Amino acid sequence: MPRTNFKPEVNGFAFVNSWKLDTFEKQQMQQILSGSINQASQSAAGGFGAMLSGRIGPQIERWIEAALPDYYGMCGGMAFVAADYYHANQPLPRGSDYHDIPQNDTPRGRSLRAHLWARQVESLQLNAAQLLAWMIMLHLPLPFAGPGWLLQRTREEWERLKTILDQGQPWPLCLIGSSISPFNNHQVLATGYDDGGDGTGVIYLYDMNDPGKEQTIRLDMRTGALVAEESVPNHDRGALRGFFCEQYQPGALPELPEDE
Repeated sequence: MPRTNFKPEVNGFAFVNSWKLDTFEKQQMQQILSGSINQASQSAAGGFGAMLSGRIGPQIERWIEAALPDYYGMCGGMAFVAADYYHANQPLPRGSDYHDIPQNDTPRGRSLRAHLWARQVESLQLNAAQLLAWMIMLHLPLPFAGPGWLLQRTREEWERLKTILDQGQPWPLCLIGSSISPFNNHQVLATGYDDGGDGTGVIYLYDMNDPGKEQTIRLDMRTGALVAEESVPNHDRGALRGFFCEQYQPGALPELPEDE
């Protein structure tokens, strides 16, 4: 039962992942995803996607142009920053409770929110192309595509994740669901695992959508598509179809002022 020492009730934020985004922030997220379409198309279907990029690109643009709600998440930023503080062995400015979301009305809140947003942007810049490529392979009629393709890639990512966690380092994951909206997918921080040795397993994690306690994803990879039981399911994202270990490097910690 390999586990890191990351404890969501200590090393994760106390507040929930619910943020009011302004127009610029929403546009920035859409622009990052749109800017990743070509790379995603090139990598999809082992090159078949590149030949069909003229048809794939407009479809992905339609997914991305779907309106974002005013309240949305910074799951990538929260996962990255929690991992940054853990890596630096520094106490996380986690807040006091579920509702203590940093706001722009205090210097400390403004600084922390800005840093979380900056890491949110970085998480998308690093991982948007792979997210979109997996969505292409799940939803578009390309050769060898579909849930079975995601399952095989997820088996590979499962092996990679175990190697990382064995080294004691929690790691950000991107969770791909059945929704056709890229914005419905989710990022979490994996903190440990159990391996059943028979194509089943459990991922232990910090999920900022339900903070303050350890969450789990129970995996069954023995059939033609991933079967998962999540302690924090997401109706909008739909059934979990795959996950991958994100590109991540520990970042510098912010200098947070004390509120007067």
